[in-house]
Amino acid sequence: MTMFLADTHLHLYPCYDLDQTFSGLIDRLAAEEQAPRFGCLAERAGCNFYAQIQAGNIVLHDFSLQSADSRQLILQRKSDNRQLTLLPGRQIIAAERIEVLALCTDVLFADGTPAAELIRSIRAQNGVPVLPWSPGKWFFQRGKVIAHLLRSFTPQDFLIGDVSLRPHGWPLPLLMRNAKRFGYQIISGSDPLPFTSEEKQFGSYGSSISCAEADLSPGDALRSLLAGKAEAASIGRRSSPLELLRRLRYNAHARRQIR
Repeated sequence: MTMFLADTHLHLYPCYDLDQTFSGLIDRLAAEEQAPRFGCLAERAGCNFYAQIQAGNIVLHDFSLQSADSRQLILQRKSDNRQLTLLPGRQIIAAERIEVLALCTDVLFADGTPAAELIRSIRAQNGVPVLPWSPGKWFFQRGKVIAHLLRSFTPQDFLIGDVSLRPHGWPLPLLMRNAKRFGYQIISGSDPLPFTSEEKQFGSYGSSISCAEADLSPGDALRSLLAGKAEAASIGRRSSPLELLRRLRYNAHARRQIR
């Protein structure tokens, strides 16, 4: 059996200090228990940090790049030789205005593509599609879209994503409960927002993934979840209601500053 600790919903932004970001990710995940650690990038349109690190265009002072290809980057912290694997991935805004993550792939997918088409395209690229919960985006008409996707596909087609933005104490949403009843696996991630200091969210909420098979890569561990050969359990903590309000307020302020 193989176990991994992972933050499965990560964004990188220019306002982040990447050395602090990656160190925090290692330390918060390692606080759970000793196991290989990895982070899943879900880069938004216009963000290409994975490709820049892979090409050596971003200099990290606290880390050395041990290996880099289209499947994964392995970073080693110079101070203690702890390693962190980063997996490529994208966040796409589907035509129905819901988010779809394409994990374990560096292929670009166009915003505005229908969600069902995105799921099929991501699987065709050997990626792992994820439908992540998001504040306000799983209700009303968009909630009906999620419900339709749960009925139209199978647990072998995509995963469900829980995030730290679902406040602590908030019950598991109805659509997530239905997804679990249908057999869909739920993975967890921090989903950091684009303003300075959000780096501290990295690794605060994630998944412990237990795989029946040995000697798997992190990407294969996620694919094993789709195949029903692995189990995921949430680790860490989600934001408190007050912390969530603070994060959303700072996020709104940061957006106004950009305009």
